[in-house]
Amino acid sequence: MQAAGHPLSIFRVVCGSYFVYSASVRCAGLSAISDDFFNYPPVICMMLQQDTRPSFLFSTVVLCAIMALYSVAGGILLMIIPGGMAVVDDPMRGGSQVVAAMRLAQVGAQILVLGLPVLLLAAMHVRERVPVSWKSLQFLGFSRTVSWRQVAFAVSGMVLLQPVIHSVIELQNFLLWPSLGSAGRAVLESQRLLDAMIGRLAGVHSPGEAAVVFAVLALTPALCEELLFRGYLQQNWYKALSPQGSVLFTGFVFAVFHLSAANLVPLALLGWYIGYIFMKSGSFAVPFFVHLLNNLVALAVLHAGGSEAALPEDRLIFSFWWWIVVACCLLLFVSFMRRFRSVCP
Repeated sequence: MQAAGHPLSIFRVVCGSYFVYSASVRCAGLSAISDDFFNYPPVICMMLQQDTRPSFLFSTVVLCAIMALYSVAGGILLMIIPGGMAVVDDPMRGGSQVVAAMRLAQVGAQILVLGLPVLLLAAMHVRERVPVSWKSLQFLGFSRTVSWRQVAFAVSGMVLLQPVIHSVIELQNFLLWPSLGSAGRAVLESQRLLDAMIGRLAGVHSPGEAAVVFAVLALTPALCEELLFRGYLQQNWYKALSPQGSVLFTGFVFAVFHLSAANLVPLALLGWYIGYIFMKSGSFAVPFFVHLLNNLVALAVLHAGGSEAALPEDRLIFSFWWWIVVACCLLLFVSFMRRFRSVCP
């Protein structure tokens, strides 16, 4: 199973064909998708009727600036941390102090480069003098009440999607990357280093350290990434791309942001799902809790069984019974999504 974010994503250089993808979305006629499926909640209808959001160009420039700054911040933090560059080349090097510093750098980069700029931009758009106010939080999708039925159905859907996402990852590992020769081996080696680094950062030796790992690898990424991608960008792109086009585009950008070729497709699937449930619910709490649980599931799998490469996946994904499980999960997923839409405004 794949977490929604990787700590080493801040250490890579970013580039993506955002305008090309948006053009393809428009040319594909995605606005013709059935309104029975994309039945927008009142808050989104209000935004579509009123020009209260920054333009597509402004939002895309903000995204590029944040992603570039994220990479620069990662490089600076690596140079500041004693032994940081050596750990990237060999995740097993460095002691507990290096791991603690890397955790602090991860949290700092997420908050200062992702979360805080979004809060400041939201305050600017609603003309508030303070960075956090109820008006600016509403701009990002916050609501005074949380529908726990929406959260429960959305989280259940995410859990039911995990076998599908897991199958995509393993099919890529066994079929796609080996067929690409040296390029495929480079992708797998890069992913191996990422997984090894995550394993170091996720190491737990005490209850206190467990709380730190929860904050670093689950809570902070879920909050900061959802503020940027769903709270700010997806809503800003509703009018330019249509709500459904915005969901697809934001999910694609969400996957590119993590700069992991091995997980581009799985992360896009996850991003599209989270974007869809946000569009339907109109509440920031729903995608936040789904993202948080996804991260917790990934941590639990990591601690329960280690890396996915150590498991006998060749026997699992090519087993007839495994695909029966996947089919059953998909049927249940459809059922839960119907219930989820029934409790959305």
